[in-house]
Amino acid sequence: MPYIHWCQGVRTSWAPHCQESYESVLQSGASPPSRAANSPATCFPGTGRNHMAVRPVLLSNRLPMTSPSAALPAPAFCTLWATGSDTARDGVFRLLALRPAPSGRGWESFDRTCNPFPDEGPATARMVREFGLTGRDLENACGPQEAWQELLEFVGDSPRVVPQADVYRAWELHFGPGTGDPPPTIGIDVVAGLLLPGRLAQRGASLVGQLVELGGDTPSPMALRPDHLRAALGELLGRFLELGEGVRRVATAGYLAAAQGLGAAGDGGGALLRAVLELLDRPTDWAHTTGELFSLHPALRDLDPDSGALHLAETSSPTDALLAELRPRVAEDRAHWLRGKPLPPRSEDDTPFPMEDREVLEDVFSVHLPALFAAETGARPSDCYRESQHRVAREVAGGLAAQQLLLVHAPTGTGKTLAYLVPALLWARRHGMRLGIATYTRALQEQAMDRDVPLALRALARAGHPPAGDDGYRISLLKGRENYLCWRSLRLHQPDSDEQDGELWLAWTQLAVFALTDMDGDLDRLPRRAPLQLEATASYRSGFFKLARQVRARTGCCSHADDRRTCAATQARLRAERSHVVLTNQSLVLARQDFFKHLIFDECEHLHDQAHEAWSSAITFSELRAPLKRLRSASPGGRGRRGALLDRLERALSPDSRAHQTLRSCLADWEAMGEAIARLEDAVADFRSWRTLERRGRDESDEHSLLREYALSNQAPPLLHARQQLTNAGALLHAGLCDLVELLEDLPLRGVPRMRRALDLIRVELSDAMGVAEKWLPLQEGRPVFSDSTYYDVTEDYRGQTGLAARILLPNEYLGSHYYPQLEGAVFLSATTYLRGSFESSRAYLGLERAEHPTADEERAPCQVESFRAPEVFDYSRALVAVPRDVPSITRDKPGFLEYTRRFIAHLGERTRGRMLVLFTNAADVSQVGTRLEGFFRARHIPLWHQNMEGSSKEELSERFRARTDSILLGVDTFWYGADFPGETLEYLVIVRLPYGVPDAYHYAQRAALGPGEQGRQIYMPRCLSKFRQGFGRLMRRVTDRGCVFILDNRVLDPRHRPFLAELPLVGATEGAPADGARLVRGDTDHCVREALAHMEMLTEVKRRGLTATFCEEAQTQEPTYP
Repeated sequence: MPYIHWCQGVRTSWAPHCQESYESVLQSGASPPSRAANSPATCFPGTGRNHMAVRPVLLSNRLPMTSPSAALPAPAFCTLWATGSDTARDGVFRLLALRPAPSGRGWESFDRTCNPFPDEGPATARMVREFGLTGRDLENACGPQEAWQELLEFVGDSPRVVPQADVYRAWELHFGPGTGDPPPTIGIDVVAGLLLPGRLAQRGASLVGQLVELGGDTPSPMALRPDHLRAALGELLGRFLELGEGVRRVATAGYLAAAQGLGAAGDGGGALLRAVLELLDRPTDWAHTTGELFSLHPALRDLDPDSGALHLAETSSPTDALLAELRPRVAEDRAHWLRGKPLPPRSEDDTPFPMEDREVLEDVFSVHLPALFAAETGARPSDCYRESQHRVAREVAGGLAAQQLLLVHAPTGTGKTLAYLVPALLWARRHGMRLGIATYTRALQEQAMDRDVPLALRALARAGHPPAGDDGYRISLLKGRENYLCWRSLRLHQPDSDEQDGELWLAWTQLAVFALTDMDGDLDRLPRRAPLQLEATASYRSGFFKLARQVRARTGCCSHADDRRTCAATQARLRAERSHVVLTNQSLVLARQDFFKHLIFDECEHLHDQAHEAWSSAITFSELRAPLKRLRSASPGGRGRRGALLDRLERALSPDSRAHQTLRSCLADWEAMGEAIARLEDAVADFRSWRTLERRGRDESDEHSLLREYALSNQAPPLLHARQQLTNAGALLHAGLCDLVELLEDLPLRGVPRMRRALDLIRVELSDAMGVAEKWLPLQEGRPVFSDSTYYDVTEDYRGQTGLAARILLPNEYLGSHYYPQLEGAVFLSATTYLRGSFESSRAYLGLERAEHPTADEERAPCQVESFRAPEVFDYSRALVAVPRDVPSITRDKPGFLEYTRRFIAHLGERTRGRMLVLFTNAADVSQVGTRLEGFFRARHIPLWHQNMEGSSKEELSERFRARTDSILLGVDTFWYGADFPGETLEYLVIVRLPYGVPDAYHYAQRAALGPGEQGRQIYMPRCLSKFRQGFGRLMRRVTDRGCVFILDNRVLDPRHRPFLAELPLVGATEGAPADGARLVRGDTDHCVREALAHMEMLTEVKRRGLTATFCEEAQTQEPTYP
């Protein structure tokens, strides 16, 4: 990685735009005056004011700069420093740029400081913290509009290379692009997305800092300078060229075809893509070095300036032969992993945790991890020791050795990932076994692999483990098969050479370059959005999703050995088989019960619901018809769907061929299948009409069994017959497609491999759909055979589509009686396993109680279940919990409650200047309240984001909220769990409503099976209390955090609902409550807000800002409407 350090160039006091060359300075014999490495701007003598200055810089002669072509001038590198990316709320306070000197032998610099908020003080805290700018730097500074116009004059017609293209364009639109058509704006993020698509390209504002070392004089990764961009651009191109000639040819040809197609369609993205390619093709225009500024990437040192780095002039479409020669990146380390033998999931011998490894464990947590944390934070090692983490690690080690089911309560802040990861590595390697770590989500897998695994290995290495010469630890990440890219499928879906669809070429090339550059081929790492700005983003996204679905690995997608060697899913499985520790997810381990016999479940409170998802099935009629739609058009002659497979074959096959005869049979089966679905849909509609009538005379709690009753009544024959016809028709169509696939192999038709692949996928999809329908209404000799452990229903989703569902009735029962007994041992960890003062609720909810106590008819031994509660980490006296008593009732006056919620968020958020996370339980409520608050906070320059707002994913919302300490975020379920916003970002947490689940027919079916009291004890209340505790845990993420929690649902104060308050670490709330717990405040809204502001020492500042009106006084004032 090249190291950046600022050159000591020439500082001049010339007037702006002076074009005097550096050669004249040298010829005069004068020594270039030095400039301090951290000098932020050129200052004119006697003025004290920052001005634009042109600063020529001496060049190395390593790579001469060529004259720019008429097509694309040499680029200018531009950075802007701003308080944020929202042009309506933020401001720009520094603009920097580099452009080539007219002589071709140097660079001229532009540096302008401006004051974005002249009426609000000299400098914001963020300017000081992240950019090192002080109030003195802003004295006598001009406004940003004036500085922007000078920047435009400086860069002229040169393409602008910037850190993030969308951020720069937003400010360009805000200030005005100047006269004429603006030149191309090329983001480093765009280049990364094209050359190295995947995880690196998603780094956002930190991308440049990931590519190059910014130097010790750079206050933060946000304080980028133009030469950082030049170094980053060279590093990206160098890394890409190192991948080889084949990768270059595929990428260049694909992107050129995309640019041509987009241009022909009138999409400006085509011209931008061409500009990026030309920029990269001529690194001699910009990659020369300036003294010791940065090291040129080795791949750029010996380029022929006449042929270009990408050889654009010589590029043609990628051929089948070229793709056949190439191998995806995932295949490169196959030989390395094959040197190791597959590890067994269990051992026939005893598996203790020997004293030697226990000593290593003690050293890691008492010495080496504290030392690593201290080196990172600058604190003393003794202050970085985590007793709670150390104790959890010991318990995990003991649990693994005893081969028991261990339930661990690891409070927020424990650092539980390292606490289980280190003993897992030691134990699995010692016994040569495979151990699985199952997280709740795939994102948590990535987080553990990227952040915690390297830290654990560093700590173990410091402890001398493994010893020198040992093979070391083998760790891998495993997801479901469809998360990976199949190289064979990607090759089959290469666009034809005469294809003019630029969006298709762009999507395919993205996937191809990703496959050739990413070590894992994990499609979760590839962004779904286009790598550069397009005019038809929705169209591109739709096409990308379709193509990505076609090239995902599927069951049986690679039957030949050569194909398996290049299939990312197969390679992921191969690595996992040979790994000591496999990071995976709960859904996968529940589905592949034979692959792991020793497991650690992180965030185990989700295991109950994950088991429900894994062992239940549901399908809508729209999904039943989906395979048929991909097979044939609904219109005569197949003109409605140009790409429908059977329609294409009908036009291509000779009428007298055997394949055509098989095709005609398939078409007849296709018709029969469609009719069978229609008949079943009609029969289900009849049942729904009958159910509507039956509901009128029944209690809601008695509706869960209506489908069973109907299926066993004398009205059922049409439904049963339709269901059997569906199975028969599906079997015939599946068999016909199998025959057709075999016959196609020898036909001399264009695109046969692609059609065979598509037919194979449709057959799998059809088989899966039939399986779900059969589970929904199981038949034996034409009569229904229902299972007591399954809930059967006809549903309607939020789109109004009718669905068929077969859901496991009691997931905890199945976990305890079937799943856990076949494990050798497991550890269950969470911050919410200790509920209601004991582990009893979690033991019941997770099925551990059932595992420990088999019924009389079960032929198995009881499972050994142990538990451990780690001590709390945080000082909760730093938190305050407030419950306003004057809130309208959520049950009797929901409109009034939501109106109060809106007013409360506005009142508190204005005083705190954001720093607030608001947790809802209903997405519609979030949208209603969030939409009405947008204008209020826009007028006050406080960023407000709410879940499902247009153009923002939940991941993007998290990043925006985390990046802004003065913002507000409104969210639902996703933000109750796992959202990590430490420090000043989150100081005020609002829990709008107690997270009770909404009782439905499934809920009442569980009550009927267990009894109301047991269902509440085992399932309903543990889920509610766990979610509440998780939500509360969002506030305190570090020992230095502090803040306030508001619970607007004042039912929490009623005796019936007090179990929720009992879960919080409140002073004196329950017997045994911590002495240093949070203080509970009850009273009207004004009292609660006043106490919260006093706790945060904000009362004086709020009064200084003139916000003295009470909540009640504001309620009597008509709130103005803001656009």
